[in-house]
Amino acid sequence: MNTSEPRLVRVESVADLPIIWACLHEIEFIPLANRLFPVPPNWKGSLTLGEVLAVWLLYVISQSDHRLNHVQPWANQHNGILTALLGKTPSGTDFHDDRLADVLDRLADNEDWVELEAKLNRQTIRVYQLNTETTPIIRVDTTTANSYSPVLNKEGMLQFGHSKDDPTRPQIKIATAALDPLGMPLITRVVPGNSADDPQYIPVIQATQKSIGAGGKSYIGDCKMSALTTRAYLASTHDFYLCPLSQVQLDVASRNALLQPVWNGTQPLEKVFPPQLDGQTDPAKWVAEGFSIEVELHAPVGDKPISWTERRWLVRSHAYAEAQEKALDQRLAKAEAAILKLTTRKQGKKRLSETELTQVFEGLIAKSQIEGLLEFTLQSTTTTEKKRAYGNRPESVVTTVTYTILTQRNESAIAEAKREMGWQVYATNRLETDLTQTVLAYRGQYRIELGWSRLKGKSLGLTPLYLQDESRIEGLVHLLSLALRVLTLLEWKPRETLRKTKTKLKGVYAGQAGRQTSTPSAELLLAVMRTIRVSVIEVNGGIHVLLTPLTETQKQLLELWGLPPDYYETLLRQFPKPACNTSEP
Repeated sequence: MNTSEPRLVRVESVADLPIIWACLHEIEFIPLANRLFPVPPNWKGSLTLGEVLAVWLLYVISQSDHRLNHVQPWANQHNGILTALLGKTPSGTDFHDDRLADVLDRLADNEDWVELEAKLNRQTIRVYQLNTETTPIIRVDTTTANSYSPVLNKEGMLQFGHSKDDPTRPQIKIATAALDPLGMPLITRVVPGNSADDPQYIPVIQATQKSIGAGGKSYIGDCKMSALTTRAYLASTHDFYLCPLSQVQLDVASRNALLQPVWNGTQPLEKVFPPQLDGQTDPAKWVAEGFSIEVELHAPVGDKPISWTERRWLVRSHAYAEAQEKALDQRLAKAEAAILKLTTRKQGKKRLSETELTQVFEGLIAKSQIEGLLEFTLQSTTTTEKKRAYGNRPESVVTTVTYTILTQRNESAIAEAKREMGWQVYATNRLETDLTQTVLAYRGQYRIELGWSRLKGKSLGLTPLYLQDESRIEGLVHLLSLALRVLTLLEWKPRETLRKTKTKLKGVYAGQAGRQTSTPSAELLLAVMRTIRVSVIEVNGGIHVLLTPLTETQKQLLELWGLPPDYYETLLRQFPKPACNTSEP
């Protein structure tokens, strides 16, 4: 029976899913994935493997969760919007965790994965008009990811190794190359967790060169990239490098010999000023100073000897030096306080001998890393006490030696130690780069660190790993690197538009309507869209699909992403409508 009384059939969250889908559509992700990962003969369901992957990426990015067994219930709750996006209705088995596990196995296939990365890189660079001709910057780095799974075998991926996270758990190691200024991962490789960092750089660089071409690109990394073999390889391919030299490449004594003219006052220093919007600089607000030297280097690359000129910038960071000096002062003060307590007499506490006091003092000095900076003197006081006879105990004279420690700072040694602080030696084969360009380029390294934070933190939640199968662990890393790629693209486009128009965005911070930003994060932007819902209502025997009215901020974000203002309304026309309830009450 028809009724004029409206009946709410269901409410479905649309949120940021269309935005993420638009990004995947723009880089032609589904056709590329379908071409490289065709469905196997026993594949069941209406979706291709590429479509399953795309929906899984929607779930990972929107929910900040990659757990396999959570995808199917989520897909059931979002069946309407997924049908509108896909143009077909997903079946109940399309996102079963067994199927997703099979997808991870396919992603772990290194040959197909390498090809997918290469094609996505070329497509992304073309669509987003990223300039890779005029010295693009590519940052290379490694990180580790811990697992709850035990070490399965000595040749496997999960191994114990050096880790900043949790050295008590086995881990994998991830090496990546990311394109500036997006921080978008170009290449992602998974290697055993006990692998050394240095050997990972050349394979990642080679894969990057195969993907976007060799010659004229700048590769930036930390001191682990400074191995002579890595620098020689880049020089041989006519690419550029920038990295700080480790103590293996340039020891402290050699560095101090280069700095001696600075300390003698014969070597002038250039100053680095932070970039200003108006182009003006304040002479009092410099952030670093330094000078350069050039050296001729020779090294073999394969069977071919290579010679090239390297410029080494010796740079002293003002903030880094201040932080190191402050840390030294704190270590000195803490050591002095601990040393003075050594002779404090407490009940039940054993008096230490001169030898014992010396040993403890030297241990404290070594632990505090202040050798040669703090000296001490032991002053002894001898007292005698006559004890009268008592019971069977005869009369005696007891001699007690007590010690007082006097500490003295070696001010000249401390001054020498402090003048060596804050210095770093950057090596590059791009000779036309000046000091300011060198320092500011390296300081942009935080972009790749932000990517690691997203990959391993709340945004994508890679760690800790719960999967037991190493192949699927590798596939999961590849999946999340795709999600990280999408996040960086969703972030870059609005930022670039705001930069070009010299405007700021407001209304994206919860509870701070007036707060403005020109560099919003992808997570912040997507969160603004999560209030958008679709309501399915039955009225007078007809089904109506209604969209939550978009706020002004949401409309502005659509414009920043380059999407039409009626983007959500257009999707609404594809939203499936359930059959009316025409039964009698």
